[in-house]
Amino acid sequence: MEVKVKDESVFWEEEDSYKRNYRFTFPAVKEGSVIELKYIIKSEFFRYLRDWTFQKSIPVRWSEYKVMIPEFYQYNTQFYGTVPFFINKASTSSSSITDRQGNYSSLYYDDNVLHLAARDVPAIVEEPYVNSIENYTSKAKFTLRSYKFPHQEMVPVNTTWAQVGADMLKDDDFGIQLKKGGATDDLAAVINTATQAPFEKMLMGFDRIRNSLKWNGNYSKYTSNKLTKTWVDKTGNSADINLLLITLMRELGLTANPVLLSTRDHGILSEYSTSLAAMNHVICSVTIDNKEYLLDATQRWLPYNMLPFQCLNGIGLVVMPENVRWVDLLTNEKNNVFYQANLKIDTTGEISGTMQFSALGYPARNIRAACSGAGKEEYIGNLKKNLKSWEVEDIMFENLDSLNKPLLTGYKIKSTDISQVAGNLIYMNILANLNQFDYSFPQEKRFLPIDFGCPFKESYIFTFEIPGGYTVESYPQNVRLALPDQGGSYKLMTTVEGGKIIVNVQISITKANFYVGEYLPLREFFAQVIAKQSQQIVFKKI
Repeated sequence: MEVKVKDESVFWEEEDSYKRNYRFTFPAVKEGSVIELKYIIKSEFFRYLRDWTFQKSIPVRWSEYKVMIPEFYQYNTQFYGTVPFFINKASTSSSSITDRQGNYSSLYYDDNVLHLAARDVPAIVEEPYVNSIENYTSKAKFTLRSYKFPHQEMVPVNTTWAQVGADMLKDDDFGIQLKKGGATDDLAAVINTATQAPFEKMLMGFDRIRNSLKWNGNYSKYTSNKLTKTWVDKTGNSADINLLLITLMRELGLTANPVLLSTRDHGILSEYSTSLAAMNHVICSVTIDNKEYLLDATQRWLPYNMLPFQCLNGIGLVVMPENVRWVDLLTNEKNNVFYQANLKIDTTGEISGTMQFSALGYPARNIRAACSGAGKEEYIGNLKKNLKSWEVEDIMFENLDSLNKPLLTGYKIKSTDISQVAGNLIYMNILANLNQFDYSFPQEKRFLPIDFGCPFKESYIFTFEIPGGYTVESYPQNVRLALPDQGGSYKLMTTVEGGKIIVNVQISITKANFYVGEYLPLREFFAQVIAKQSQQIVFKKI
């Protein structure tokens, strides 16, 4: 039985002035159904010729793509991935268009034909710590280089990044919006009255935009509404919010410019391949006393000097009135956690005490976002679930709303399952099974680069009170490990003093990205880290 999708099962929404997203359901689908999807895309935007992807998350027996491009359009073609083509053929064919206006009977021209096919394509497999699997998937991408219609001059497109910037500044949904201004005049007047210090102006303006507007979750380099409407509606896509931020910064007398970039899941941006389509997001650059600050007002739980994690994707293009320049997107971003525990072990093996957790950067942002609104109780519930084998109570927070300070969490813990009593010995893991992160790399071979996004540091200082009537029989020796080229380090130090044993552990990764050729040393490094943190402290009854 064949069931066609009805119009009422199709839904759409506008992402921005250039994109419309369609969603549809299959009401009659059930186990064993064969789903057939066929659609036609009609677009006036000849600047954007759709990509074709040959590789999927499952093996592909045959993938074929044939495109006929009229000679009026010249595109650069780029191939990604490692899958070889079974067919890779370029040719020309004659075509014509009949003129409906009666000026002439027809227009004859040539089509440039590109015929591509791949067979028995292996699946592209997700691997841990990859910015976007799309960066390594086999596909063909097209970028308009120029166009020339009959009896007209050739129009170059995407020839240089400077031209891309100039074109964007002339765009009604980008640069023209910045020229209009006016949406935040009243706010600018209030801030200018409150302070004349440029840095304070920037912080006040950034906080007002970030806390007043709600991001709808869509990344875009084009506004979906006039900025005056965005300010009234208090919601919009990333361009609506950040272009509004730029106009406010300019009204405050600050040097502010848009920065075009590609988010991590959109793909890597290359300064050597000119393409406006490679960018899908815009943030704000503010320069004060020769120091540049990159601001993104779409997220509320990050300090001013950190970009959202999705922005950490190489470089961005600063678009200025007469020029463009590149800027590194990774600057002050942090991913740091610190655990401090004071624990007492009794002669039955029960462990009890207090734990303090300090987070800076993205871990702090994630907790603050999870605890916002009515989410604190849910976060506490998840924390208790994650601390397996432990009873957790009296959970408290500090600096939950102070974004520029470390987020502190403290709680009492108790467990009878962590240590093992065997005769006159008590065995216990050096971190009492409280280490929270798993950086294991099980694959023997790695095919994709490793991208942590930003450097990170994980530190532990655990103090254990030695059980009464016991002495420390054995504990791990001090050790230091290091990655090549100062890519990271690990240290473990244990000391026994005053009836206590203190364990100090620190993992530090100073590089955000590692090439495939660096995988084996990285894998071995973390394998040794896991082995070291699996060691035991042994107490012996006197």
